Amino acid sequence: MGAGLVCVLAATAAVSVAPAGWIRWTSDVADVVRAPVMPVSRLGTSMASWLRPPRDQSGRAVGELEIEQLRQDRARFEQLWHAQRVRADGLGQRLRQLEGLSDAAYRSPHPPLVVDAEVTGRDASDPRSPIELRTPREGAERLAVGDVVVWDGSHLIGRLSHVSAMRLMALPVTNPESGPIEVAVATEGDAPLVRLLLRPSDQGELVAEVDRRLLIEPETRLVLADTGWPAWSHGLEVAIVDRIEAMDEAPLRHRIIARSAVDTPAVSQVAVLSALEGTEP
Repeated sequence: MGAGLVCVLAATAAVSVAPAGWIRWTSDVADVVRAPVMPVSRLGTSMASWLRPPRDQSGRAVGELEIEQLRQDRARFEQLWHAQRVRADGLGQRLRQLEGLSDAAYRSPHPPLVVDAEVTGRDASDPRSPIELRTPREGAERLAVGDVVVWDGSHLIGRLSHVSAMRLMALPVTNPESGPIEVAVATEGDAPLVRLLLRPSDQGELVAEVDRRLLIEPETRLVLADTGWPAWSHGLEVAIVDRIEAMDEAPLRHRIIARSAVDTPAVSQVAVLSALEGTEP
């Protein structure tokens, strides 16, 4: 018996110092020494728990069922905590949407209704592609074709073109079916307001022709100033000037090439601003 034990210990020691590649069932040579003692260790832990059960702060013994209930309660409270974080983030997004509206929205006797919507489909390779939205559970009955779709409060995406109980469809301003849109150059102070008429191009850009005497630089912001849109939506950021091109066919004019203020294919959450009944169109 003694000789057998010595042989087992010698073999274990020899294998424990052997290269890890020689051991097929594990890459950690320490497991060779750890494996024989693991059953004894588990048995000792179980006996220690039985002889000296866990106790709470008052010294009362705590049983396994109570410990399991505490684990479940902790998991439940953790889930509720994360749910509240998600809700707080949603309320923060809603507040940012409201803060991004122009002052006219708050002066109006009928301010817009803000409804969050999740993007469920769009062509990521085409900025002109219509955007599919999941119909929200709250406020869906107030939505209608023509409602304004925005991102991050003050950035215009487009307008709703289809409303149903299952989905919404929005046309971005770069879509040819959206038609031309009147914008104004965002300026500081009391400088004269410069208006442009942007038209969607086949490349997914927005194009306008202006008098070459107008000083418009790249990266200039263009905001909504179209009388065909609700008054409370004026001031939403529509596009950013990308470049200015000379026009050989019209030497007295320049062509403004602008990109949408929103990278629509990258957006996953938007807000729909719906005019309440009785508002102006």
